Amino acid sequence: MVCSIALKLKTTIMKQPELGKIITGLRKEKGLTQEELVEKCNISVRTIQRIEAGEVTPRSYTVKTILSALDYNLEKMKEDFSEEEMPAHTISQNGMKLLSLAFYMGIIYFVVGFVEFYIDADLGFMHTTTASSELYVGIKAISFITMLFFYTGFAISGAVFKNYLLQVSSVLIIVVFGVSYIHDVFCWFSPSESEEYFTIIFSIVIGCAFVLNGIGVYRLKKHINMNLSVITAIFLIFIGSTLITVLLFIIGFLALIPASILQLILIYRIRQLLGRT
Repeated sequence: MVCSIALKLKTTIMKQPELGKIITGLRKEKGLTQEELVEKCNISVRTIQRIEAGEVTPRSYTVKTILSALDYNLEKMKEDFSEEEMPAHTISQNGMKLLSLAFYMGIIYFVVGFVEFYIDADLGFMHTTTASSELYVGIKAISFITMLFFYTGFAISGAVFKNYLLQVSSVLIIVVFGVSYIHDVFCWFSPSESEEYFTIIFSIVIGCAFVLNGIGVYRLKKHINMNLSVITAIFLIFIGSTLITVLLFIIGFLALIPASILQLILIYRIRQLLGRT
């Protein structure tokens, strides 16, 4: 019996927060505190707290150990986790490779962003720059390619978790940034008086995209660490809101620094979670 449920646990990830609620209910039925449960299964209090709160999805071995300590009737597992409750978060091998690539490209995108911002700021405020055409185009090309893979990771995540708002908004960000890169390179060689109007339109559209993306990330709290998802979502919605105002454009782009770090951590956690399915 134990072997059969262990096999079942290895082939699926128990859905949170339902698993946490069941473990909490079983513990209370036994009249045990979290500390007493820790003594029975030799798992840290912090881990038990996070599992019961639905903040993390534990490994199959951890679930098996906790249920054994609670003398849980393993035959009831199929009843408590019916087929419709079993998460269908599966991802192909190529999808996992793209998620990994999204994480590493995201790191490069983050670093290159500082160089790109410096050149653009120098050009925007001083109307001159020491960067050569080759360097400028090269930086823009690297930034675009890495951004493309980075947000593709979120688009894939949205598809896997059936979070279509995250999926669509990620694609929208890719498209809007892509148009911006093309515009920047074009204006580098052929300066235009319409640049100011383009900047206003770009700020509003990309701001809306970030707000939608933030809401999409917020919805990931059902699957990923709740605090990480919520904090990242708040940053993205704040960034989007400041960009929509246009006047707070600079504040929004500066806020992208901590937001990008949170996004990188989020992609890493998503990759970890899906890698266990």
